[in-house]
Amino acid sequence: MNSLFEFVPKTKIVYGFERYLQVGQDVKMLSGDTRVVLITDHGVLNSGLASLIISALKKEQIEVTVFSDIKSEPTSASIDEAARVIREFRAQCVIGLGGGSAMDVAKMAALMASGEQGAMHYALMANPFPQKRVKSIMIPTTSGTGAEVTSTVVFSDEQQRKVWGWDEKIAPELAIIDPTFTLALPRMLTAATTLDALVHAIEACAGKRSNPLIEAFSLQSIQLIRENFETVLQVPNDVEARGKLALAATLAGMAIENGGTGLAHCIGHALGTIGSIHHGRAVAISLNAVYEWNVEAAVDIHAKIAQSLGVNDQGLSKKELALAGAREFNRLIAISGLKQSLEDDGLSLADVDRFVETMLSPENEPMRLNNCRLASENDLRQFAEQILSSERMSHQV
Repeated sequence: MNSLFEFVPKTKIVYGFERYLQVGQDVKMLSGDTRVVLITDHGVLNSGLASLIISALKKEQIEVTVFSDIKSEPTSASIDEAARVIREFRAQCVIGLGGGSAMDVAKMAALMASGEQGAMHYALMANPFPQKRVKSIMIPTTSGTGAEVTSTVVFSDEQQRKVWGWDEKIAPELAIIDPTFTLALPRMLTAATTLDALVHAIEACAGKRSNPLIEAFSLQSIQLIRENFETVLQVPNDVEARGKLALAATLAGMAIENGGTGLAHCIGHALGTIGSIHHGRAVAISLNAVYEWNVEAAVDIHAKIAQSLGVNDQGLSKKELALAGAREFNRLIAISGLKQSLEDDGLSLADVDRFVETMLSPENEPMRLNNCRLASENDLRQFAEQILSSERMSHQV
């Protein structure tokens, strides 16, 4: 445990079914203005969820313009265009409605709108962001990324390399956690995003920057996921269970905001770069590959994680309990229906060198170094071969 640490919540969190109805008042209170840019994606727009927000805003006489040119993995070009829209509309507030992609675009564009530079100018902390003048409100429609409470944004450059931007000012002023917006989420996205939140929680409390507060947020998140994940897969319109998964994702987001992620995210981001694998699926596959290896270096915390996962600890040593947690994580992937084989995604053992090179790249190094056990290049190669071996992975699907 770190003997000196900070835990700084940067975002006000409000929770409740149909809490979104007050969003117009939120905009006025935060920005003192009546203009807002709503940043979302085409899926959310077509589902009718964006219309709920627009209607609530118009009841408070808020002028709205919508930006929805967002792909499943955000790009620097999309962030640049969103920032241009904010400037031209002279908005003092931005609402991000959607999954991690829409929220990441909204967060970074809101901060960039105060300047004139593009997203790549700020990538990997190459240059400082301008002072923030545009407030931001996040409303997640998935229960996974925790982007509604974080100050990190992940996006792709023109070469489809996944990079990131970070600044304390990126963190939203307000997060509205409303189960209303997760009820219609398809099963596979529910599974992928929930597993993303679970990986966040596990990596934050097992990582090198962990402390008792991070551990508390993480373990509570893991418990909520364990208690509600299977329920939501079986009964998608269970509002209470959906709400608890939404809270779990936010708790995990607060944990990684202060504790960071680890090797599964290093590997998962590399999979996103070389194969455009959905982020939640990528990090779930990656943690499954490294979980038992991680246990060897951090038995105590992985034993606690196993307990939060609901593993019966009777008669087990701490190490046996920790390893049982790895098996439970594997079971959750299996029931989720997410495919672990990457063969249909066009990846094979022929991609090992490129995979390892991407894991070792500067944009992925912070996650690798924060892991509870340091992975050498040889370790990474073994993981790459394990993940890309369709024969090994296919029997775990």
